[in-house]
Amino acid sequence: MKFDLQPCLRGEKRAWDAFVEKFSPMIYASVKRTLSSSAANIPGRTLEDIAQEVFIRLIKDDYRLLKQFDPKRASLSTWLALVARSVCIDQLRKRQIETFSLEDSDIKASSGRSDSVAAQSTNSEALPLHLLTARQRLVLNMLFEEQMSVSQAAMILSVDDQTIRSTKHKALERLRSHFRSDKIKQTGDKRGDNT
Repeated sequence: MKFDLQPCLRGEKRAWDAFVEKFSPMIYASVKRTLSSSAANIPGRTLEDIAQEVFIRLIKDDYRLLKQFDPKRASLSTWLALVARSVCIDQLRKRQIETFSLEDSDIKASSGRSDSVAAQSTNSEALPLHLLTARQRLVLNMLFEEQMSVSQAAMILSVDDQTIRSTKHKALERLRSHFRSDKIKQTGDKRGDNT
């Protein structure tokens, strides 16, 4: 879908109204797909609320995110669907953080994943994602589960590529450190049993 963004970026109301009218159905569909595939319920957050959040994020800080759209990298529709999905995932993550508890169903759900972030430790425990910040969890999700590039994640979160790399590095280092200390503890416990 071709659309001239320049009038929108100049703040022309008629152009923005046309943009919203043209892309709302696609954004709603993307949010609906993401919500249905997550099997999550967001109390107090309707489909319309999340779709509205997409538009807010696009115009926030003088259209900062919308100005980052690059037609050489993706079509506007594809890019907007990606932004909508990211906003939806962000809302799901916020909800998960508010009510975080590791249930048996969470362990079973994560054990079916094949990516390295969802890899299981030898005793079949899920990754201790509660050790990570909300931003770290979101970045790992975008890079590993959503299979976004560093640049795509940076564009959606309105940060530099280096911020994404740094966040990923810190998150993975925190997880490695946890597993190292856990392994040392287990090794120490085994030695204590042999004496």
